[in-house]
Amino acid sequence: MTWSSWTSRRSGRRRGPSELSTAQRTPRLPYPDGWFALAATTEVRPGGVVTRRLMGEDVVLYRTRSGRVRAVRPFCPHLGAHLGYGGTVRGENLVCPFHHFQFDPEGSCVRTGYGTAAPKARLSTLECREVDGLVFVWWHALGAAPTWEIEPAPPADFPRPYRTRRTLVEHPQDVVENIVDFGHFSPVHGTTAEVVEEPRFDGARMETTFRIHAGAGRRSALVSSTAPLVRTVVEGLGAIYSEVESERPGLRMRVRLCPTPIDPVRVEMRMSTTARFTTARGGRADRALAALALRPLAWAAWHDMGDDFPIWEHKTYLERPRLAAGDGPIMKYRRWARQFYSVPGGGPGGAPMDGVGPGAGAGADGARLGVTE
Repeated sequence: MTWSSWTSRRSGRRRGPSELSTAQRTPRLPYPDGWFALAATTEVRPGGVVTRRLMGEDVVLYRTRSGRVRAVRPFCPHLGAHLGYGGTVRGENLVCPFHHFQFDPEGSCVRTGYGTAAPKARLSTLECREVDGLVFVWWHALGAAPTWEIEPAPPADFPRPYRTRRTLVEHPQDVVENIVDFGHFSPVHGTTAEVVEEPRFDGARMETTFRIHAGAGRRSALVSSTAPLVRTVVEGLGAIYSEVESERPGLRMRVRLCPTPIDPVRVEMRMSTTARFTTARGGRADRALAALALRPLAWAAWHDMGDDFPIWEHKTYLERPRLAAGDGPIMKYRRWARQFYSVPGGGPGGAPMDGVGPGAGAGADGARLGVTE
């Protein structure tokens, strides 16, 4: 079975909003504030222009010839052309496809396509960062500037990550909550989680460490008799970073998982996986072997997580769940997550979604993408 056919069978083909049930079209929570991954660094090459979805709107990413990545809202202030469809980069400037107006990296119009004086017009630029080979864009419902940054992984001799992505009906808060939902490991994954360090909450950051043990049922794809140690750092609700260490065969993995809301009910999950053998000497052959292992390791990671997908896609959000001993610190986590909702209420809401364009669903009215104008 090929990778593409396995993923199609595992999580289903990518579905549009019209194919979702009424319950699935109902937003579970508002859009959260924070940093969200829109592309891999390699997807935005010098001189390249790409369009991505974030919170029900298009975002245009481009890279100047000198290598600067910029993010802007999609429409030209001249006559409304979409800059992601036919827009180009000329030197450091983004060029509109309609009348060839040019905008500098700060968003100011600096030239028209016919040599007349440039009007006083600006693009709505968005705060963006490149971290660990991913392009993150800041979104805040009230348009506030970033108040925290994503910390890159410590420097180390790892191969270039293998990157995959898929789209699911889910919300970022529920994806992150899965980390502290220790009670689901056994019934869903056939494993148990031995908590080594209880979840710690500090500002926009959450950390926890646990060991995964094989349960009495089937063995999870990443579980071995060595009980791998998993250290996870979460920053906001859009950036999850995990280091997985297994003594035999001496493997250390780095996994970055980023759930990005593309509309009120769906997230695009981006996963970057890299690994190295800790018992190897670190030569060229060892690095080549580690690079070859990335694809099956990514498959194994998605395989484990795939057990959650059908549950995620058909569940609802309960503000007052009836919890039991062994569930993990779910309510403590939710209290921490409240800081990422600047919209009053901060709870689930919104009518069934009829579309995914601007103005559809929770958080769309007046929501801003961390705009600087």
